[in-house]
Amino acid sequence: MKKVVAVVLMLLLVMTGGSALSAEKVKIGYLRIVMSLPTFVAQEKGFFEKAKLDVELIPFNSGTAIIDALVAGRIDVNACGSTTGYWFAEQNVPGRFRIFLTYGTPSRENPSFVVIVRKDSPLKDLTDLKGKKVGTFPGATSIALARAIIRTQMDPEATGVIFTELPPPNLISALAAGQIDAFFAPEPFGMIAVSTGVGRHLVEEALGLLGIEKGFAGAAFGFSAQFLQESPQSAKKLKGIYYKAVDVIMKDKDAYRPLLVKYFGLTESVAMNVPIQYWIKIEELNKESTQEYFDLLYKEGAYKERVDTTKLYYEE
Repeated sequence: MKKVVAVVLMLLLVMTGGSALSAEKVKIGYLRIVMSLPTFVAQEKGFFEKAKLDVELIPFNSGTAIIDALVAGRIDVNACGSTTGYWFAEQNVPGRFRIFLTYGTPSRENPSFVVIVRKDSPLKDLTDLKGKKVGTFPGATSIALARAIIRTQMDPEATGVIFTELPPPNLISALAAGQIDAFFAPEPFGMIAVSTGVGRHLVEEALGLLGIEKGFAGAAFGFSAQFLQESPQSAKKLKGIYYKAVDVIMKDKDAYRPLLVKYFGLTESVAMNVPIQYWIKIEELNKESTQEYFDLLYKEGAYKERVDTTKLYYEE
């Protein structure tokens, strides 16, 4: 009898120990864009494994789809997507996420968003877009951003600019086929169009035209509210992991460009030349300038109500 009890106790100890050491599952969604790089640096460096987190990486093809998955709790982390998408979600289903890391610039210099025309296009600047067809990502915020950039040079409504929403993978082929005269998009789409000989830059730093002197966060990483409630300790671990991955990248950006080839399928020429900006930690983010970015799009009609974006951050 004593032997049986001893065996049972040993089994319980083994089971308890195994449970304590088991990794918590975390679903991380990502887009195949440059700003998603920290996830794969963390993966390559073993940061998730060392923190005992069992990470499932889930690719998405659109910012709308990844935000929908986050606010619905189908993924725990969005790593990462456009801040404009987060704001749209907050307006429609408030309180479903918190942003824990951002991507952008601390100044007007920002080559992460470009305006591209065909390589042989006669267009020379934004004023030449009068009456032309302009491609954008799907969604009201994408059109509002393109409209705001054009408005710095001319009135897009009065001059008959025609906006066409296209799935991101179709932008370059539509430009090559003459279905659109230009497109507005984040990198690496501009770099791909240029490297394949399809397009050239009409404007290389389009976001700088908006006049937000101290820069802003154009993209962000976020936790779902459900994940924060159910796994607060894992959220703290993940924030630390991403901060660590960002520190690693910023010490030598070029050293990690090959991961853009491995995980995103970019060609080597694009991966080695595409602009990489700054991942900005929440504690260092100029939240007022990012609010200014929201207010600009709000005035363009992208949002029905004004959102206080300064309250959407996870700062624990």
